[in-house]
Amino acid sequence: MKKRFFASLVAAAVAASSLAGCGGTSSSAEGNGDAAAEEGASYTWKMALNSTAGDNAYDTAVIFSDKVKELTDGRVTVELYGGASLGSTSEVLEGLSYGVADIICESVGTLATFTPLANIDAMPYIYSDYDHFMNVWSSDLGQEMKDKIGEASGYKLMGATFRGPRIVTSTKEMYTVDDFKGYKLRAPNLEMYLKTWQWMGAAPTPMAMNETYTALQQGTVSGQENPMADSMNYAFDEVCKYWIKTNHVYSCNLFIMDANYFSSLPEDIQAAVTEAADYAGQEMSVKQLEKEATAEATLVEKGCTIIDVDTEAFKAYFDGFADQNFPELKDWADRIQAMSEAQ
Repeated sequence: MKKRFFASLVAAAVAASSLAGCGGTSSSAEGNGDAAAEEGASYTWKMALNSTAGDNAYDTAVIFSDKVKELTDGRVTVELYGGASLGSTSEVLEGLSYGVADIICESVGTLATFTPLANIDAMPYIYSDYDHFMNVWSSDLGQEMKDKIGEASGYKLMGATFRGPRIVTSTKEMYTVDDFKGYKLRAPNLEMYLKTWQWMGAAPTPMAMNETYTALQQGTVSGQENPMADSMNYAFDEVCKYWIKTNHVYSCNLFIMDANYFSSLPEDIQAAVTEAADYAGQEMSVKQLEKEATAEATLVEKGCTIIDVDTEAFKAYFDGFADQNFPELKDWADRIQAMSEAQ
């Protein structure tokens, strides 16, 4: 309730400077289903983003905004608000129905506070590679996960973007699971990530990303984990000589809207938004794969050491992880793994 109250306050502040709120279109539809469905209505939406240009989510949003404008002949305009300028992810999600924003591009895992199923986004070693990831999220299973998570949380989930496998950047060499015993690294303050590293005997330390560079410099932590290209954006190559390709998590970015508002839109607008989200996800996924390859080549040029670990050994070490820690996700994890061409 406190979050909802805060969100309403934020919405009021935003509304004072912008008329383009949730359902707030240039045709003056104020979240009313009949008004929103007015034939020929135009829409100006605020897209909330934590990041800025160059980041996976932001660049996916750019593709989406261009495509949805094209598909609707200019009836839908999406304005991008990067750098968490509309609030934190949790604040924006809580405030979507109040007009804090109309749409957000974020990872599936950010919805874990609404439904445990969203934790599947960070389940370790359920994807074998890029093709496996793309096959899953382009399949009926991928749509089923989006629908189930959306229904449980009150949102409409669309598209799916490959973010790159999460790896470890480290101040020391690491090769095996045993090397991670007692290893102190920065990890997201989310249950799935913390339990993943605890399972390996490491010491995950939650902290803000903007504090991580200094923590690595000072030796407060010895490493952090993120996709390679993202880690390059944070200049971790300056403080971490070793880049360990654990490839432990393949996370998915997607577009999130308030379900009630999405349902109130005309069917042609709904179709265009969904098509634009799918298009943006596919386009950015290919670009992200290229960015990962470029990042690795750049790291080598800079004198960093890329370490290819035995990911099959790491994967085997996680046998029983879901059963013990997230039994409600075991069936989902098994279904995802079953789609790997390697099995």
